[in-house]
Amino acid sequence: MISSIKILEILELNYFFDKKPVLKNINIEVTNNDFVGLIGPNGAGKSTLLKCITGYLQNYSGKIFISAKALQDIEPKERARMIAVVVQQPQFEFDFTVRDMVLMGKFPYLEFWENYTSQQERETDKLLEKLNIEHIADRHLSELSGGEFQMVMIARALNQNTPILLFDEPASHLDIHHQIEIFQLLKKLNQEEHKTIIAVSHNINLAAEFCDKIIILNNGELVNFDSTDQALTQQAMKNIFSVPIEVVKNPFTGKPNVLYNYSPEKDEK
Repeated sequence: MISSIKILEILELNYFFDKKPVLKNINIEVTNNDFVGLIGPNGAGKSTLLKCITGYLQNYSGKIFISAKALQDIEPKERARMIAVVVQQPQFEFDFTVRDMVLMGKFPYLEFWENYTSQQERETDKLLEKLNIEHIADRHLSELSGGEFQMVMIARALNQNTPILLFDEPASHLDIHHQIEIFQLLKKLNQEEHKTIIAVSHNINLAAEFCDKIIILNNGELVNFDSTDQALTQQAMKNIFSVPIEVVKNPFTGKPNVLYNYSPEKDEK
């Protein structure tokens, strides 16, 4: 049993863009055993929150601590050894091979002008095998399907060997098979390797099935942060999305599911 340790702390976080508030007084504590889903409507501030945690956005007010160390006091290379992030549809200037792209996860551990070591190359190949993508190791990124590309991005993040993993829509644009496959992998990493995971997801039910806790943002404000059962309340969902919603238990898993209660008869009347 791994003891729970506070690994991420956010205190009174505020962020403005063009003088407009994007995040408002956010307070969150995440432990090393957490698998957290981050949900909310478009424009709620989900991606902005992730960018603040990674240090990509720095002109915020408030405090962010990683393992009790203030984020602004952590050098970029050290930060890259603590947090790995997978963003939506990243663009690359060069058409790298899968192996080269995943190997780049080791970059934070290189000294200036140092080449990748044979040990790092072996670890990369083992990771490709572990994720069952070794058969595409020599293919270029432009040759990959959406699901393959997303697995490669996750593999690169895992190759950083960080305690914290952040995902911005890890299953976006994928079919249901690949969505479930991605979240099953994240759950396994959380349970077996004790990775702390925060994943933005527009698929609320997918997040509910796999995440232990849920953060709900709306208009830049923290609506709920609790266990999945406690956070995904019917009233909260109705207030946020302004449509007829029912929260029910999945009869197979017992996890909360959000259903849109649409009745054509009501419209006809």
